[in-house]
Amino acid sequence: MEYLLYWFFLEFIGCSIARIVIPALSFGQVHVHSLNASPERFKWLGYRRDAGGRVVVARDVAGFIGFIVMIAVFLAIVLSTHPF
Repeated sequence: MEYLLYWFFLEFIGCSIARIVIPALSFGQVHVHSLNASPERFKWLGYRRDAGGRVVVARDVAGFIGFIVMIAVFLAIVLSTHPF
């Protein structure tokens, strides 16, 4: 059950959001490691450079970034609509 929750929130939702947000915010200089690519070594922070010079972010790190973005947007919506 715990693995299913991890997969759903971080891998599915987080990676989906990160695949849109990360390239948009970096103007195409950073992208997320593709799902069907062969596993490669990343630095300890979860990134590396490809042959073209672009920064590639590991899927698990991108999932965490996407999850944080989702939480921030959710909190912004709730706080902006909540009457104080």
